[in-house]
Amino acid sequence: ETGMKAIRETDTLDTFVDSAWYFIRFCSPQYFDGPFNEDDIDYWMPVDQYVGGIEHAILHLLYARFFTKALKIKNLDEPFESLFTQGMVCHNTYKNEHGAWVFPDDVKENDDCLIQISTGSNVIEGPNEAMSKSKKNVIDPESIIDSYGADSARWFMLSDSPPERDINWSLSGIQGSWRFCQKIFSLVEKNSNLFQEMCFKKDEDNEAQALLKNLHQNLNEITKSIEKFQMNVAVAKIYEIVNHLSKVKNTNHIAFKEAIETLIRVIEPMIPHLAEECWNLIGNKSVLSEIPWPEVNPVYLIEEFYTVVIQINGKRRGEISVQQGVSEEEVMREIMELKNVSEALKDKVIKKSIYVPNKIVNLVV
Repeated sequence: ETGMKAIRETDTLDTFVDSAWYFIRFCSPQYFDGPFNEDDIDYWMPVDQYVGGIEHAILHLLYARFFTKALKIKNLDEPFESLFTQGMVCHNTYKNEHGAWVFPDDVKENDDCLIQISTGSNVIEGPNEAMSKSKKNVIDPESIIDSYGADSARWFMLSDSPPERDINWSLSGIQGSWRFCQKIFSLVEKNSNLFQEMCFKKDEDNEAQALLKNLHQNLNEITKSIEKFQMNVAVAKIYEIVNHLSKVKNTNHIAFKEAIETLIRVIEPMIPHLAEECWNLIGNKSVLSEIPWPEVNPVYLIEEFYTVVIQINGKRRGEISVQQGVSEEEVMREIMELKNVSEALKDKVIKKSIYVPNKIVNLVV
């Protein structure tokens, strides 16, 4: 003992321990006779899907499982049904000439060097690392929201890479996302009068059928991708729908109406503010998130033609387009007429042919 005045340190537990049982309390937040009600736990738990960064996969998950087992709650052995580990958002790190970390917003280019705006010190650019308050390689979300909106930030993070991988934050990326959000809004706004006048007609022309085929094939992929946590794939398919819609010449038909309504509904999980705005723009008073997810029409998933790749001893030699239902004999006959194939087979004996319908032919010689 030193005899000096001191304050006892009480905040000694890791923050992950502090949050190791909050999900149990969430099940009965209005219950005041104890920390939780076992009947509520029995109804809500276990959690269907746990999504967290890589550090959560070890520390928080470990503590949460320990607490759950220690509490010995009736019918609850494990707190989480499924775990998905998401990637981290990364940014370059910066230090000034005194070795202090510097915020990216406090750095500017001056000729061939970097300068700290607030002090005028030279800045050294470090490696690209996961955003961290201690290393100051963070971007203020308020400045991004003020300049580009929350939806643009969301869209960029979902579109950049698969959610299990790290993403590198970039200004050009957020600007590109903002432009795409504007493109969707402009597309809807430009055609909003069609919805107000309800002047759509049933049109079975080739353009309408091509639009419906594009729409339902991409809707099918979007639905499957979201269910698999492949958000970046879903985003890519939304790009395809928007690009196709932008080229449609005859917009006053039912196919176009269906495509616009479907587009607005499928972007809602990713960019909800824009989606709700567009939904109201075409005259809907209902809450978009309460509208059922659109159903895929299987008629438009049937391909009329398929591309069959030709390989000889595993090496690609060409491809042909074949109609749905064509026989293997017809495919082989068409393959033999290709110059690349005929030259590769010259003076060779085909020992074996492997045909995967509508996909690939592999000749072993």
